[in-house]
Amino acid sequence: MRAVEITIHNFRSIHDATIRLEKLSLIAGANNAGKSNVIDAIRMFYGDLKWEESRDKPKVEPDDPESWVEIEFKPTEEELSQLKDSYRSQEDTFRVRNYIRPPKTADGKVRAGYYSYENESLSESLFYGAKNVGSGKVGHIVYIPAVSKIDDNTKLTGPSALRDLVAEVLNKVIRDSPAYQELNKAFGSFEGSIKTQSSDDGYSLSLLEEEVTQEISPWDASFSLTVQSIQPEDILKTLIKPLLIDETHGNEIDQSRFGAGFQRHMIYTLIKLAAKYANPPKPVSGAKKEFAPHLTWILVEEPEAFLHPSQEEVLQDSLSKLTQDGTTQVLLTTHSSRFVSRSMDDLTRLIRLRRDKGVTASFQLSSSELDQMFDNALVADATIVPHGTTPDDVNMAAMMASLKTELWMQSTRAAAFFCNRVILVEGSSEGAIYSYLISRGLMEPPCRGLMIVDCIGKYNIHRFVSIFSAFGIDHSVLYDGDNGRIYDAEVTEAINGARTEYTKRITRFDLDLETELGISPIPRDKKHQKPQYALYHLEAGLVDESKLSAFTSELVALATAN
Repeated sequence: MRAVEITIHNFRSIHDATIRLEKLSLIAGANNAGKSNVIDAIRMFYGDLKWEESRDKPKVEPDDPESWVEIEFKPTEEELSQLKDSYRSQEDTFRVRNYIRPPKTADGKVRAGYYSYENESLSESLFYGAKNVGSGKVGHIVYIPAVSKIDDNTKLTGPSALRDLVAEVLNKVIRDSPAYQELNKAFGSFEGSIKTQSSDDGYSLSLLEEEVTQEISPWDASFSLTVQSIQPEDILKTLIKPLLIDETHGNEIDQSRFGAGFQRHMIYTLIKLAAKYANPPKPVSGAKKEFAPHLTWILVEEPEAFLHPSQEEVLQDSLSKLTQDGTTQVLLTTHSSRFVSRSMDDLTRLIRLRRDKGVTASFQLSSSELDQMFDNALVADATIVPHGTTPDDVNMAAMMASLKTELWMQSTRAAAFFCNRVILVEGSSEGAIYSYLISRGLMEPPCRGLMIVDCIGKYNIHRFVSIFSAFGIDHSVLYDGDNGRIYDAEVTEAINGARTEYTKRITRFDLDLETELGISPIPRDKKHQKPQYALYHLEAGLVDESKLSAFTSELVALATAN
């Protein structure tokens, strides 16, 4: 089983958000967009977090006082056959709601527990009839905060990833273990001898039994002491001790002495293996069994924290493999452009949040919306052909495949998913000039979270307008008109045609950037040196102050337009 959709209503900055979920889903967005609020809402649903009015009530007054989280689940075929028929939707899913800020019903009672959808409508009845029954039928979560102590994940005296892992392995190997059977026999022999053995002053357990029995005999009762055989949970809790060994010296190492990177890696290793070993038992064929689906939902905040950049990709691959068992699902929040860029081949698993006037909204693409966006881009390509080619020379489908992998998947561009404002430009010159002006103190950053994205040619700008609009990323556009030469009109039409409410300003230089700065055009055979050429003129003081001021003002306008 896995979760396929979550709806959050009136929780912190989220008034209403419906998010589709994949086996592995990523939540991106600028700081304070509400990423942690989604994770905590799921924890509320599972009872891992309790409602606190001062913390969890929306600061922006919602339309109604109810607060709830609703999740739709997709069981396997075998699990579906065990599900109560009235809970099954037309899509072979089931949906339950947990009121995290319980409202009162018409009779004055407070709603608590999981409420089912029956025959496609929210029922007044609890899911499977009892408050404590439904919770066992929606799987369980493993929550990993952005800052997590290794001790919390390796303790054996309470819930932890290591405890889950060791318990699974121990329970499986102990069932048919001759050593464990011998241990139980030894405990039987031990009980027989220890009860009769006396101390030097004549005391024994059997004597204690007799004396207590004499005292309570008028009530027709007797007293006995038994020595229990040791159970797997006793072994786990009191006899097993996790150790880290220094391979050089052979001594035990205090795990807290390791750096945050090692501790983070150790935590993920334990969780990955715990999920691997926790294979659900196969139900016996025959009569319809009780509905008991299997789902381990791993909620991870900022998994890239403390990891070396090269380890980020390894971790994402590991998390992705973890979901292939059919019973494990992963939802993570991230500030890593590498994590986002690795999702560009499957944009449906990427969720972007933005917060406006204190309220969080979510943005994502469905498969059909993604296909439509690519189709629209191909339509525009039919009228915009790169300079120097003819329509017959261009394989449009191959061009789109190349753009998906070479343009959108690069982590430098994926960083735009964490920005408040993006300026889309043709090449690298504009970004280089902006960085020069900021680093030299010639201008102040016009807004927080600004990024200039090189679209590698104006023929690609409309694509970035479309994809950034789909994810609610505010952006502006700056491109050259090249004095109205070939395809200028078509490019302008494509950009304007892709424009949305998130496209805040479009500026077209009549000729080109160099002309705007009063720089003589660079020879065509040296076009690849345009950024260095522009920076040389700036450093040498060869750019007129009035022209530089005008360009700086335009950057500010692009960055701040509403």
